Amino acid sequence: MTSKVIVGTGSYLPEHVVTNAEIEAQAMDFDRDRAGCTLDEWCRDHMGAVERRRVAPGEGTSDMATCAARRALEDARIDATGLDLIVLATITSDHRVPPTAALVQRDLGTPARFLQLDSACTGFVDALMVADALLDRLEGEHALVIGTDAMSHYMDPQKFRAQTIFGDGAGAVVLRKGVDGDYGVKAYSTGSSGADGYMVAVPAGGTKKPITEEVIARREQYMELALKVIPPFGVAKMVQATHEVLERAGACITDVDWVVPHQASSNIVTDTASALGLPLEKFILNFGTVGNTSAASVPVALDQANRLGCFRDGERLVMPAVGAGMAWGAAYLVWHDYGRD
Repeated sequence: MTSKVIVGTGSYLPEHVVTNAEIEAQAMDFDRDRAGCTLDEWCRDHMGAVERRRVAPGEGTSDMATCAARRALEDARIDATGLDLIVLATITSDHRVPPTAALVQRDLGTPARFLQLDSACTGFVDALMVADALLDRLEGEHALVIGTDAMSHYMDPQKFRAQTIFGDGAGAVVLRKGVDGDYGVKAYSTGSSGADGYMVAVPAGGTKKPITEEVIARREQYMELALKVIPPFGVAKMVQATHEVLERAGACITDVDWVVPHQASSNIVTDTASALGLPLEKFILNFGTVGNTSAASVPVALDQANRLGCFRDGERLVMPAVGAGMAWGAAYLVWHDYGRD
């Protein structure tokens, strides 16, 4: 299989910024007296998020994805009509049917074949891996890979923890086949454990437990998190995925120039860096200002760092992720300087 290179990045964050003070004002389960501090102080110490974004009324997952996609296409200097494939990952689709990927294809005005993955925090790595393989099978040249989620859809406004962790956003890259030189995505690692699936769960809203008045009264339409076990699980799997992808690529931890991790929380990323024996300066970290944007997390961080000029030609990047499923994975690539202005 021919190595595929990233030749364009783009991201989108909604305009509405939500601060920790705003969350404290509406949440009913945060007690300043018990905590001994404000929610802002608690967040900075426990998770690291200062603010995050929320979609506006009427703004959907597909709208964010389309904005991020257009920015990636502009960065790659190609028209949407030149795309062969769109692979999109999300767990917050605009509708059950049609899929969000269909709406993005429509709004971009492209005939590209689309495919949607029901994948959360590992969604971008999953989508990148699928697009990489399908470009060969479909004999295509360009794929648009998107991670997009409006996690605020699953947040209980009466509870503060999930609200402080998650944000809304979208990120995208253009993947191209056939670039000369030793560039591109060299290896993937992936794994999953359904036995641990209920660490992150939305109990109701599916076919097994539809939305009813009783469900709403019990607030089971909102996300539930096993917050005592998620952090150690997350660190262990981020470390495992990184080591596995490096082994598959025939590389060592000392070869890594940058790590663009899933932004689970500042503490999880910091502990992952420590466990890998890498300086935190090698990690792209934006959790403090955007939170955990689920499938959008890795591509948003990648785009922000790219536009700041962080990556140099030939540098080696690892993109590890872990999240709902429970699932984990990583991609290893050699960065191609595609001459963006």
